[in-house]
Formats: sequence, C-alpha cells, structure tokens
Amino acid sequence: MSGAEAEWRDVGPADEIAANELRGVMVKGNRICLGRAGDDLFALEDTCPHAGGSLCEGIVDGKDVICPLHAYAFEAATGHCPDDPSCSVRRFEVRVEDGVIQVRV
Repeated sequence: MSGAEAEWRDVGPADEIAANELRGVMVKGNRICLGRAGDDLFALEDTCPHAGGSLCEGIVDGKDVICPLHAYAFEAATGHCPDDPSCSVRRFEVRVEDGVIQVRV
C-alpha cells in the first residue's frame, strides 16, 4: 500500500494498554492485534497464518507475541515468525498522538 493510500486511524487511549497486554481492534476491515511489549506499542495482523489463532488471545513473552493455539512466536516489532518464516504476519505502523494510539492502514 502506498503512503498516499495509507492513513492513520485512532484506536484508543494509550494509557489503556498496559505493559504485556494484547487487545484486538478492527481498523478499516483489518483485525489487528494491538499491544505493548514492555514500553513499546505494536500492531500486528491478528490471525496466525499457521493455524488461524487470534494473536490477541495469546501472550506477550519479552518482545514476542505467542499464538494461543500452537505457541508460534511472532516478533512484536516486525511480525517475523522465527519458528517458521513463511508464517510471518503483517506489521502496521503505530504511534501516539495527544495520548491516542493511532495505527496506519
């Protein structure tokens, strides 16, 4: 998607996502796993391509999101799956503006 087509969308107050918390949000038809790994916010495609699990129902382990179905790990910062690189998920840009989390889709 080109920069001209992508736009920032508000998804909620930044202070409502605690460290190591995951939350599912819908943004322009995309189911997104929004979370915080330590102090770092991230936004990943929510569906694990390995078995269809919802990543927002998993856990944060350090800097990784762990799928609840088969424990595949996904790097929160990149969406890369070291267990099986063919299963990596899309990462969305995320930022905080005036205390509001925004995701670029």
